[in-house]
Amino acid sequence: MKTVKSLLLVPLIALSLAVTNGSQHNLVFECGSIFNAETTLESLIQEFGVANVIEAEIHGDEGFFYHGALIFPGSQAELQVFWHDPETRQSIRKVRVQGNHGAWQTPHGLKLGLDLQSVEAINRRPFRLAGFGWDYEGTVVSWENGDLGASSSESCRLVVRLGEDFSKDSWEVIRKHGSMNGSDTFSSGHPTMQLMNPKIRELSLFLK
Repeated sequence: MKTVKSLLLVPLIALSLAVTNGSQHNLVFECGSIFNAETTLESLIQEFGVANVIEAEIHGDEGFFYHGALIFPGSQAELQVFWHDPETRQSIRKVRVQGNHGAWQTPHGLKLGLDLQSVEAINRRPFRLAGFGWDYEGTVVSWENGDLGASSSESCRLVVRLGEDFSKDSWEVIRKHGSMNGSDTFSSGHPTMQLMNPKIRELSLFLK
């Protein structure tokens, strides 16, 4: 399913929109600085440039679309912004990156495409995540007192989701070591998780 339903260009953006890859910006995926409760559409344009910010209808949770903004749309640095108040384009509710690869990275080194075993190494211990095959599949539900637990605070929460392509080899692993499907939570140290070694497919920051 497409994550962007339609694009509505903000005023003054030329039809021949030129999108950069974000290489001139500090692409650190964290709360604070530009991503905070006071951020507006105008401040995003000031930070990233009028040619790199567009308004869009973005696919959110459970099939709904929300009016938000895209930063560096169509590039490896694309980032989705959701507002608390979509009408005034003020106060960020969530920022999100999705896909197999991306340019944004958290201060701890989490990024799209990083595999489960690498995430485990950064966390310095196994963590727990939801099973696959439903709307919130692969979502990390607890860092189990690991180093990545410090990535969230009361005002801003980092949410990490991992995904698996489920090749023929994956199904062989599942048949041998047990299914990881469903809304139950599983340890990243489970033999099936270790052998499947899913990768980060989504990073989100939720702001209050």
